Amino acid sequence: MQLRIFFSLSFLVLFFQSAFGQDKIAFAARTPVGVTIDGQLNDEAWLLADPISDFLQTDPVFKAQPSQPTEVRILYDNRGIYVGARLFDNASDSILRQLGNRDDHLNSDLFTVQFDTYSNGLDAFIFEVYASGVQRDSRLTDRTFNAVWGSAVAFDAKGWTTEFFIPWSALRFPDSEKQLWKVQIQRNIRRNREQLQWAPEPKGAANKLSYWGQLNGFRNIKPPFRLSISPYTSTHIEHYPYNIQGSSNYSTSISGGADLKYGVSKSFTLDMTLLPDFSTVASDHEVKNLSAFETVYDEKREFFKEGTNLFMKGNLFYTRRIGRRPMYASAVSGKIEKGSTILRNPDRTQLINAAKLSGRTSGNTGIGFFNAITANTYATYEDSLGVEKKFLTEPLANYNIIVIDQGLNYNSSAYLINTNVTRDGGHNNENVTGAGVTYVEKSNTYRVEANGSLSQIYRKAGTEIPGGVDLGYRYALSLAKINGKFQYALSHGGMDAGYNINGLGMSRRNDELTTGARVSYHVFEPFGKFLRAMTFVNIENSLRMSTGKTTGTTMGIRGHLTTRRYKSFWGGIHTDLTERYDYYEPRTSGRYYLAPISSRIGLNFSSDFRKPLALNAEFDYVRNTAKYSEWSFELEPIIRFSDRWSIQHQFEWSDQANSRGYVRKLSNGDIIFGNRDLLTVINTMSTRYIFLNNLSLSFLMRHYWFRAEYDSYFTLNQAGRLEPNATYTQNHDFNFNTFNIDLKFEWEFLPGSNLSIVYKNALNHESSQIIHGFIDNWRNVLDMPNLNSLTLKLLYYIDSQSIISRKTT
Repeated sequence: MQLRIFFSLSFLVLFFQSAFGQDKIAFAARTPVGVTIDGQLNDEAWLLADPISDFLQTDPVFKAQPSQPTEVRILYDNRGIYVGARLFDNASDSILRQLGNRDDHLNSDLFTVQFDTYSNGLDAFIFEVYASGVQRDSRLTDRTFNAVWGSAVAFDAKGWTTEFFIPWSALRFPDSEKQLWKVQIQRNIRRNREQLQWAPEPKGAANKLSYWGQLNGFRNIKPPFRLSISPYTSTHIEHYPYNIQGSSNYSTSISGGADLKYGVSKSFTLDMTLLPDFSTVASDHEVKNLSAFETVYDEKREFFKEGTNLFMKGNLFYTRRIGRRPMYASAVSGKIEKGSTILRNPDRTQLINAAKLSGRTSGNTGIGFFNAITANTYATYEDSLGVEKKFLTEPLANYNIIVIDQGLNYNSSAYLINTNVTRDGGHNNENVTGAGVTYVEKSNTYRVEANGSLSQIYRKAGTEIPGGVDLGYRYALSLAKINGKFQYALSHGGMDAGYNINGLGMSRRNDELTTGARVSYHVFEPFGKFLRAMTFVNIENSLRMSTGKTTGTTMGIRGHLTTRRYKSFWGGIHTDLTERYDYYEPRTSGRYYLAPISSRIGLNFSSDFRKPLALNAEFDYVRNTAKYSEWSFELEPIIRFSDRWSIQHQFEWSDQANSRGYVRKLSNGDIIFGNRDLLTVINTMSTRYIFLNNLSLSFLMRHYWFRAEYDSYFTLNQAGRLEPNATYTQNHDFNFNTFNIDLKFEWEFLPGSNLSIVYKNALNHESSQIIHGFIDNWRNVLDMPNLNSLTLKLLYYIDSQSIISRKTT
């Protein structure tokens, strides 16, 4: 019945379609001589290009006349594209120009050019430069994309100017004689919070690329041979007070490896990394997890961040699976002989190499292949006789992804993806296949999506049922109005009990049916004292697929307001409408906990970030029918002392009373829950000084304190209710602390080449002794043994074109 209603609505909605207006057109001129990239716009070659000057304001008032004129020219030759912009400003001494690192969000004027090289509305290359000279680049589907390209800025009494040189090697485009691209050119005047665009994008449009203009003129492009290699070498020294007789508290290592990029064709690129070193990557923000679900950490390794968007189709790829903490690392002490001493137990699996090949054909077909190999990982221990032995904590594994993504008309697309994990020895292999289609009708107002996936786990010898295959499936359908002031979405999806993609992906739930609806109303143009506003209402119901029991029925209302002085206020209420059957908290198959009805109210504030002092604030209150309550707030002041130096402090505090959750399962099968008070305090402080745009020093310190005090225990009965258990008296109180310092000096001494010096300090400590005072707890933390490390890493970027250019001059 639900599916019939869903498809009937889809059929009715798609009758309402409208046509686009005419595209704006710009032309790129071929230049016989190159341009000196110094920001001055004094090369005669610029006279070959027609100026692009008809910009309009898109924010705060759509299609209003801009406060300042803008003029842009585009040239090209066999090496790449040149972009020159004259950004007039009648108050040039007031132009904001904060310094920062590449890809930062800065308090500075900004100039942007964006290319949809396939004119399909699915992706775009984005190149930006701040008035301070800092570069930003990305792709619409990949915010981590980085390319090696040139830019410069200059200032005079008329305002500021900038020049770009974007080599063809930084782009992907069809293999055809005549190129037909879409382009967007944008300028942000920061002191007015004014955004200007050449091809204005309507506010509220879901796919804004549909409104971009045409860029003509590129013909007979002969891109150069594309090959670059970035070899690295690093030296690492580490200290931890193991204080084991006969062993040093210090360890040192020297390593080397390389990253390689090879342009297989105009459209396809091969990326490889050999023996990568991630010792300079920022530390994870670790937490103590009391929930039934795995902690998800952000990806911070560049190879796994950049250029992986194609492999994310179907949400089947969680990059942190590769090089993860070994699966048996926490089980070592229980698996080795009694009386043994653990000498080393690595917390990361060694990545041997990884490669990805991706691109898009002239027929708008995206193709991707990804492969990574991790080595056997061992814990080393000494038995009671003094003999050194090894225990396998993670087997040799091969990770593989193949994906095909076909672009269709009007920003629609379809994909097919397969992920596979093959492990050495008696460990399970896993395979997942997914497919999906997105249809957007011609007016770019309505969207229909359908996707699904099938998981297969192949059990090997030594498992409970060797030789078998566990199958599972997932599907999802949605219909949405994605344009205009009034928007909505209807969705339905399901997963059976066997669905499991955790070999290479992330699935926290299965055996569930979910149906939801969302309605929102947006005010995009200024009114009264406000610039914009939004209200949002959603309702969702989920059921256990195998039993039909309700696992959640929720409703939420949210709102957002921004004043003309750029102060933002938002918040909302979210509440359960019924009790829910929680099949995860008991940590036992077939058992459930009847979770009480819970409600949350939240309020947020953000000040004007143009000011030297800015502030984000958040407040939340939660209560349920079992007398649980939580008060939490977060304060985040940001201070800019100058264009070079800023400091940011994030303080988070949460106090939970009468929190009830899983404790343990007894040998007789009883499931024990505990009633506890939880306190969380997190302090994160970061500061950075920018000497030059390519030379910086940054510091980050984070202290995480999580405390639990249990006052009573319960037994979970077969009906999902908690019954008091006065006989269970074990102590599960804990006082948990993590502390990290990351100090990083970074120098980009040549484009793409870096010298990094990183100092890290880390500790992780847990005790059953409760400490109530923050100062007392902090003093205790300072007395704990901690891990100190220092890494020096040198990476040198070698581009084949640079070598060829030297030989020909």
